[in-house]
Amino acid sequence: MKKRHLQASLLTIISLLLLTSCDNNSKRDYVILYIWGDNSEISSYESIASSYRELTGTEVRVIPATDSYYNSLNIQLGSSKSAPDIFFTEGGEFPSHIASNKLLNLTPYIESGALDIKTASNDDGQIELWDINDSYRYDGDSIGQGDYYALIKDWSPDFVLWYNKGLFDRYNEVNNYKAGDEGFLEYPSETIPMSWDEFYDLSNKFVGLDLGGGVKVNYGTMLDRVPYKHLMEWIQMTGSSTWTSDGMEFNYTDPGVKKAFEFFINLQNGEKKSSPIIGPTSIGSGDLFRNGQLPFCFYGNWAYSNYNWDTIGFDFGLCPPPVPAKESGEALTIEDTYATSCGMVGLAVYRSSPVVDKAVDFLNYYMTVGQEFMAEKSFNIPGNKLVASSDAFMENEDANIAYINEFFMNIATNYTHEIVYNKYVSQEAFENIIGIYLIPYIENPSSSNLDKVLENIHNDLMLEI
Repeated sequence: MKKRHLQASLLTIISLLLLTSCDNNSKRDYVILYIWGDNSEISSYESIASSYRELTGTEVRVIPATDSYYNSLNIQLGSSKSAPDIFFTEGGEFPSHIASNKLLNLTPYIESGALDIKTASNDDGQIELWDINDSYRYDGDSIGQGDYYALIKDWSPDFVLWYNKGLFDRYNEVNNYKAGDEGFLEYPSETIPMSWDEFYDLSNKFVGLDLGGGVKVNYGTMLDRVPYKHLMEWIQMTGSSTWTSDGMEFNYTDPGVKKAFEFFINLQNGEKKSSPIIGPTSIGSGDLFRNGQLPFCFYGNWAYSNYNWDTIGFDFGLCPPPVPAKESGEALTIEDTYATSCGMVGLAVYRSSPVVDKAVDFLNYYMTVGQEFMAEKSFNIPGNKLVASSDAFMENEDANIAYINEFFMNIATNYTHEIVYNKYVSQEAFENIIGIYLIPYIENPSSSNLDKVLENIHNDLMLEI
């Protein structure tokens, strides 16, 4: 697997090298946009680039990553000849991109009007940033304030709960339950979150459900998409933090951290487990949900487009992420809703780009015209708040897309928080260390105990920080 990943990364790097070696990189006049995405998303970027060229005469070459986006990008940024002009960054990678001094400070371009962002002195700006875009600000000391170094292209609460209404109906049918019977499963509330315990119990009920034709439900849910960021969301839901207040240590002795780890573990190997242990599976949750064989999955707005869920043959619903029960025992309410955005992928410009002004101009085009194009595709919540609130995004002719966009906008604007990353250790290193100790423990709980697992994670992280 590692060999294939390396080969794929090398192919991307070679492509970029060929682009820049065919002519003198310092004299080229085209912009290189380095992205990731499925075929539909890549095609959308290419369409936006084509429209921009028709308008300005400037070519934008869209280069999709073949695999391991940030590994390839970090290698490319080490060479001015192969570095793309515009590329993605995100919360877990932004601190290292800032530390390596590879990002262009965008604030001077905002002040000059080259980036037409709405400010106190530019009230008619065509780009309005979300407050969450402050994640890509830096003042020379702290992230979250100061100058802008990236603009969020799109974003979403990342772990909203999607569910298959047809499987609820099937469960009740197989068990001869009718509304009002004890054991009858109602659809989850779209406004009040379930507790962790409620979701743990409910998702397990579907395991083994006979769908007919020799097909059964194997899992109640799956944690196969960025599982450790999902775990960080659960830690924050408890009121705790993954890190100590100074960011210098993993908060391994905190009761909230342990509580989140316990929920994470129980879903995979507890008495009422409903998720496979994270790792390679023959089919992922997005495809399994589309096939009608997964009751619950955790995804952002983008999943409907990405996994072609417009082709599914059942009704689906959305509900807030499950949260910890109140210690007082009181019932949960809508005010207990808590969601996070872990990606919020930003577009950044390489500070040593030979076509920096053209790169900034295309970024401005993308954040206005390009965002309107993407909004009509309803891939995600646009990073331009003006576009997100426009009819292009909120008034979709497809009833499912209109429902999805309205639901996600409500969660995003009222209940969503940022995942708190560590500026001293990369997210990749953090996740690798968790996997070293946590996966063997989940597979064989008698091999250790959770307190020791958390301590081992902490000790290894101290060598990184």
